[in-house]
Amino acid sequence: MSKILNDPIHGTITLHPLLIKIIDTPQFQRLRNIKQLGGCYFVYPSASHNRFEHSIGTCFLASKLACQLQKRLDQDIEMLREDEDIQKKTYAMKLNKAKMTEDDKLCIEIAGLCHDIGHGPYSHLFDRLFNKAMKEKDKSTKEWTHEYVSRMMIDYMIKENKDLAEAFAKQFPTDWIDRKKFIKDLIDGKKNKKEDTARYYMYEIVANKRNEIDVDKMDYFARDCHGLGMKSNFDHLRFISQCRVMFSSDFPEETTIAVRDKEEYNLYELFHTRIGLFRRAYYHKVTKAVELMFTDALVKANDHLLFKNKKGKNIKMSKAWKHPEVYEKLTDNVFDAILIEKDPDEDMQKAQELIKNVYKRKLYKLVDDTSPVEKIKEEDNRIKQLLLQTGLTKDDFAVQKVTYSYGKGTENPITSVYFYTKDNDTDCFPRTKSKKTSLCLPEKFQEEVLRVYSKNYDNIDVLRKETTKCFKKVGLDSMKISEIELKNQGSAAPETVTKHKLNAEGKSGPITRSTKRQRKD
Repeated sequence: MSKILNDPIHGTITLHPLLIKIIDTPQFQRLRNIKQLGGCYFVYPSASHNRFEHSIGTCFLASKLACQLQKRLDQDIEMLREDEDIQKKTYAMKLNKAKMTEDDKLCIEIAGLCHDIGHGPYSHLFDRLFNKAMKEKDKSTKEWTHEYVSRMMIDYMIKENKDLAEAFAKQFPTDWIDRKKFIKDLIDGKKNKKEDTARYYMYEIVANKRNEIDVDKMDYFARDCHGLGMKSNFDHLRFISQCRVMFSSDFPEETTIAVRDKEEYNLYELFHTRIGLFRRAYYHKVTKAVELMFTDALVKANDHLLFKNKKGKNIKMSKAWKHPEVYEKLTDNVFDAILIEKDPDEDMQKAQELIKNVYKRKLYKLVDDTSPVEKIKEEDNRIKQLLLQTGLTKDDFAVQKVTYSYGKGTENPITSVYFYTKDNDTDCFPRTKSKKTSLCLPEKFQEEVLRVYSKNYDNIDVLRKETTKCFKKVGLDSMKISEIELKNQGSAAPETVTKHKLNAEGKSGPITRSTKRQRKD
């Protein structure tokens, strides 16, 4: 039986019974305890939403976009079939292969619902910062992504919940194994080369690798702005209403999601919203300070906070991604588990101290950051080495590279979007030369900065001084020095300009003010 939910972003949401079966599993319910925005919650008190509601919202938008595409596809096929032009009739026959079945639509909804089921504590803190920190500590550590774990968790979820497995088999009686693989590929945005190329557009709904415009981002932009108390000018409902399935001009046998050409400016608003969220929230200097401290706490606790796998073997957090029965236990509550650890050794005591310092607002302090450049290559590693050569240790500082972009690195993502015009029903084209809709739009689409944080207040002055020198050695400008220089220039100006008057001999000299008030006659 379908269920109706109420959502603060999308309003009333109706969910298929199979989706409800998935939601009512321990593997999905754990998302209630994973903060969507990680450390942002310590900067923006209302940013308390979790991966649970975002996943349901993504499922809803996936369904909405799929329905729009199928509705417009049916209209286009019917219209082109009735046209006298042979080429248009032929195009209608091609489009007929792209039709979406009800099972296809359900798979797309499942992919939207389960796309983040592989997230760990504080979302990207675990699969990015913690993973990277463990890699630096132990070179044998393998890198992994939450998308990979999502695929694994889908298998585990179905295996562990007999009623869910039966529901899958009942819904897809002849091909549910293939359907499960289709769902996983939709999560990755990975097009199956064995699949009919007329169905390729389906892989752009949940995770669009072509231009990064997908329902995942549409939901979290709207939801994060709501939680952060910010405004977004991007209208995702208008965008969805202008989408249709078309064969691309450069790959005539492959379908893509094309959008009306007049929506180009609306898309710039989407990317503008994206970079604004990164600047003001996701990569806020305090957000990253909190996440660096939580990461260090997890690294310290990794060898001591152990979990049993199905064979009874102790598994570290850094290895949990290989063991779904362990990974499902990892939520934001892991920090509480560290705090209540009895008889902690030195590392666990340090982990506890770091977590308590976050709660007490005794955070790592931003010492300096660089002026933005388009691309930072190896300067972050060079700065780490240079700072270590000064006698400072890894416990004194952290160097972090921060990237702000429109989602496609240095490229303009709009050039990867396919547009159609009002008068052309059979051809869509990419903005390869990015014809601008406004002169106020950006020329660059990515910038990177380096930040240096102090972990030790006792050495902060030494670190600040050495950081400035290191920035200069690697050819990067210090933002702190630039601000100081500008301030000094501003305060120096009045001192260098002295008021003069001509004296009786015709020579200039400083004006002297009488201390006595002159008498008026």
